[in-house]
Amino acid sequence: MKKTQIDSNTQYEMLLVQELKSLKESVRPAVPNPAPLGLFAFGFTTCLLQLKHTRIGGDDPEDIEGVTAAVVGFAMFFGGFLQVVAGLTEIKRNNLFGYTAFLLFGGLWMSIGTIDVLEIMAHPESNFASPNPKAVTALLFLSGLFTTVLWICSFLLNKTLNLLFFLLATTLFLLSGGVYNATVDKIGGWFGIATSAVAYWLAAAELFNEILGEGTREVVPLGKFHWRRSSQVHQHHVEEVSDVEAPHE
Repeated sequence: MKKTQIDSNTQYEMLLVQELKSLKESVRPAVPNPAPLGLFAFGFTTCLLQLKHTRIGGDDPEDIEGVTAAVVGFAMFFGGFLQVVAGLTEIKRNNLFGYTAFLLFGGLWMSIGTIDVLEIMAHPESNFASPNPKAVTALLFLSGLFTTVLWICSFLLNKTLNLLFFLLATTLFLLSGGVYNATVDKIGGWFGIATSAVAYWLAAAELFNEILGEGTREVVPLGKFHWRRSSQVHQHHVEEVSDVEAPHE
């Protein structure tokens, strides 16, 4: 009698689980992965800005100002606004890392765009002052600090993302030191271009994996850390043990 009751309860639970799974799409609709959008926006604008730091756009003051003018619009909207959109979308996916990273850098890019606007307006007859070099140094250094925190967290995600944040933190620290040193500034610019390349690669990989891999398999491997794999294997083993023991409770 007791065994029959347990079997009946188990069947009821299985039916309930199946019913909840069937309602999943209605209760919590699937949200598209915003990472490619945010990463392409970030990589594009970052690379564009490095034309100034690497002097690829020219060494003359007019050339540098021309690059700054081109960056302003992209920093405000393409690099800034689109990353904010990506970050807000990560809320629906319950992705704390993506939410934090995209909103931080989206806000950073929009702030840089605002500074550039004020700098362009800062001519002798204007009431606006050019940015203080010490303040710019602090801005870049502090940005490097929170990027380092994200880099540490990325050790539990994948190697490609980890490389991205390592290069980005290095870029920001170098650009911070480059405010007073042209050579360091140029080196930081080249690190920035490398950062952009990795961001583009990661964005493309995410897009391929979501579309070609249908979100279930990695068409382009992102590189898993061995301790991450060990943790996943252990978790899978625990779930299997729980499934075996559950009917006997």
